Amino acid sequence: MINGNISGLKDYVLENLEKIYEKKIEKGKILDEETANYISEISNKINREINIAIDRNGNVIDISIGDSSTVNLPLIPVYDKKLSGVRIVHTHPGGNPHLSSVDVSALIKLKLDCIVSIGVSDNGITGYEVAICSIVNDELSYDRTPLTDLNSFDYLDEIKEVEELLRKREIKEDDSEYAILVGIDEEKYLDELEELAYACDVKVVGKFFQKRKKVDPVFLIGSGKVQELSLVRQIRKANLIIFDEELSGLQLKMLEEFTGCKVIDRTTLILEIFARRARTREAKLQVELAQLKYRANRLIGFGITMSRLGGGVGTKGPGEKKLEIDRRIIKKNITYLKNELEAVKKIRATQREKREDSGMPKVSLVGYTNVGKSTLRNILVDLYPSDKNLKKEEVLSKDMLFATLDTTTRTIALKDKRVISLTDTVGFIQKLPHDLIESFKSTLEEVIFSDLILHVADLASQDIFEQIEAVENVLTELKCLDKVKILVLNKIDKAIEGKGQDIVDERINEIKEKYPNYHIIVTSAVTQENLGELIDLIQEYLPMTSYNCKVLIPYSNTDLVAMLHRNAIVKSEEYADNGILIEVILNEKEYNLLGKYILS
Repeated sequence: MINGNISGLKDYVLENLEKIYEKKIEKGKILDEETANYISEISNKINREINIAIDRNGNVIDISIGDSSTVNLPLIPVYDKKLSGVRIVHTHPGGNPHLSSVDVSALIKLKLDCIVSIGVSDNGITGYEVAICSIVNDELSYDRTPLTDLNSFDYLDEIKEVEELLRKREIKEDDSEYAILVGIDEEKYLDELEELAYACDVKVVGKFFQKRKKVDPVFLIGSGKVQELSLVRQIRKANLIIFDEELSGLQLKMLEEFTGCKVIDRTTLILEIFARRARTREAKLQVELAQLKYRANRLIGFGITMSRLGGGVGTKGPGEKKLEIDRRIIKKNITYLKNELEAVKKIRATQREKREDSGMPKVSLVGYTNVGKSTLRNILVDLYPSDKNLKKEEVLSKDMLFATLDTTTRTIALKDKRVISLTDTVGFIQKLPHDLIESFKSTLEEVIFSDLILHVADLASQDIFEQIEAVENVLTELKCLDKVKILVLNKIDKAIEGKGQDIVDERINEIKEKYPNYHIIVTSAVTQENLGELIDLIQEYLPMTSYNCKVLIPYSNTDLVAMLHRNAIVKSEEYADNGILIEVILNEKEYNLLGKYILS
């Protein structure tokens, strides 16, 4: 019986393949040359992968057919202290003889004796590649070898050695992802890409940079450089390649086929981080919408990552199965998610209206990712609470890109006793995916409706000017560049420690010269330096609707007097026969509340 995708195949093709079940492979051989040529010829004619599973006795136990880039594996038992006793041989129509990252993943996860790929083209077999399990630092790993002749590789001695080590030791399976980073713009961006990879629990084992003015439409970096990259990947034993540039569907497909490795781009990595960090329902909906929009035009590029045993970076979120996802389904899902976000947007708008009705001024924290916005927000809420009896939950603050995604709003009290809302927003980054900005528009509306924007920048960063510009670009897209902004140069303590006072002073002067229209203040959220001055600036530049009034509070409503002392500026107070006469500066909320007690 032939398993897998047999639809559309002639009966004689299936009958010819079934004859392979009658063959007995000679002991010590992976596969005889006659059978290899036989399945390769059929595979090339039908343009589909053919997969053969063989046990150690030389019996063919399963034959299955896939599409041109993937095929399903049979059910194989997995043991702790020994290999499965099954080897897999499969064809690669199109001529690429290299094993994919998914092939290697199957080898390790199923503890196969070995896995072999046969490159097939119109001219016959283009080459072979075999991978076999190995033990490295007590972890299950693999070795791969290109072959010109299948029978030149004695795999039995290899698997015997591996099984001896499996019986003797406690082997840990290494499911980690080891990446090579590739860039063509500026090398410094690879450092940021490395931080993004770290935020996604990916270990970087190499960086590959090529300065190009014109990108290759097929390989981005050119076919020659791809060959070099493929060799570096094998030497470093990387199972993931991350490009700093956005890749088209064709580029993803060709790069994966050529390197035999899973390939993702910067956008996919950022979307993956967002998918992992999202906590609220709104954030999860926004990330899923951005993922679907991005993948809609790139389905061709997920041939390897969507095939059997796929997983890891770039696959978290809405999920992806090659035979399920098509543009019609994606379009339907996008429409559904947009409707869900509209419902959430209405709830957020209602909450915003309530804050506006209260006359509470709105301040938003924006800035590049990992500049200390959440730390600053936490310390300001702690130092200037609007209600000292209420314990506010802190936002996660960590030295990591995109540590927090969910927008949170808390209240603080200024020195003039005005209560304001302080909103912490998602961090921005260079080349922030447009689909992500679009999806997070409902969240970023908090910035649009702000009375004042605190633009937080990392004074200790070498790239502070580029980071400020990246944030300015997003603010431009949100059409809120004309709002009153305070530039908060944070991490002054870290900057001085790393560069010295003189260099930092010079940098601050450069920033002031470049941004003369900004109100600038230097702070440290960690040491709390100049946070009082920051509150003074917020108080100074926030639009204030205040009323200098005389009110007469009856003795029966002395609770209102206590409220005035808490929330307003009391200038004088005297006790009259019919109540307490107070001269006070009221904000909008208290003015509306005390209307009937106001004398003048």
